[in-house]
Amino acid sequence: MKKLEKLLAVVLITIAAISCGNKEKILTVGYLQITQDPVLDIAKEGVFTALRDSGYTDGQNFRLIEKNAQGDLSMIPMILQSFISSGVDVIITCGTPCMIAAAQIVKDIPVVFTVSFEPDAMGLKKVPENLYGIYDPLNEVQYVNLMFELIPNLKRVGIPFNNAEPNAEFSAGKFTAEFSKRGVEVVKTSVVSSNDILMAGQYLAGEDVDAILVTADNTMYLGINVMAKVASDAKIPLFVSDPMHTRKGAAVGFGVNYWQWGYMSGLKAVRLLKGMLAGEKIEPIDKLELVINKDASEKQGLPLPDSIIKRADIIL
Repeated sequence: MKKLEKLLAVVLITIAAISCGNKEKILTVGYLQITQDPVLDIAKEGVFTALRDSGYTDGQNFRLIEKNAQGDLSMIPMILQSFISSGVDVIITCGTPCMIAAAQIVKDIPVVFTVSFEPDAMGLKKVPENLYGIYDPLNEVQYVNLMFELIPNLKRVGIPFNNAEPNAEFSAGKFTAEFSKRGVEVVKTSVVSSNDILMAGQYLAGEDVDAILVTADNTMYLGINVMAKVASDAKIPLFVSDPMHTRKGAAVGFGVNYWQWGYMSGLKAVRLLKGMLAGEKIEPIDKLELVINKDASEKQGLPLPDSIIKRADIIL
């Protein structure tokens, strides 16, 4: 009887050891977002939906470590180092500063970016082999065409931006060049933090601009409602390149769909988690979305032709 008990114990121990040996590794994803913002959160939800749709459930078959830099650029390298120390399998970044830092710091872990411009356009001399993602091609020509349709006598445009953000500096430069080609004067003003937005708006209103354009600027978007209030008071149309910010008072938004952007990036991360090639490593998102806020347009003195209304994807 005792021999039988000993034999049974040995069998149970052996089964347990085999079970432990065959247990699959729990994959870990580190997600880093530049700041807390409703529009960036839409991209984040797109990323997480792609993971769920592909069978990855946090706490069951994979682990998600979610971090937010809260707009503090100095926090980004520290968060990335913590991901490396934790041995994550894939890093997903949301926001251009996060992508740039990851490309410079992370060497041996696949990085997938979303809500960013093309890496080499952001000054990366060499795009690392472990970098993947979906970028905004920023079609400034098409955007300026739209502005001329709405304001045929467009002569002066105000662009407030934070030149500490490479994405904001890049986009402001692209639009400035396009406006200059068409004989439109650009009035720029610097914004260091969201506390500067009111003063920037008042300055542009005093410069007699025909429109204000906010493009790809996280700092500006944090306080876009403040700029919208100034624009409404001064009867100056406010345009944004991130369509969802029309919900905060911009008259017209034209650009990429953030949920789709995040979802496409999330699918790239899924392929990497499965040990598959991610298809084309870095590619643009090509579908643009036109969103019009009719109430804001009226307050800001912007007539809306039927031709524009008919083309709008969303009318608020």
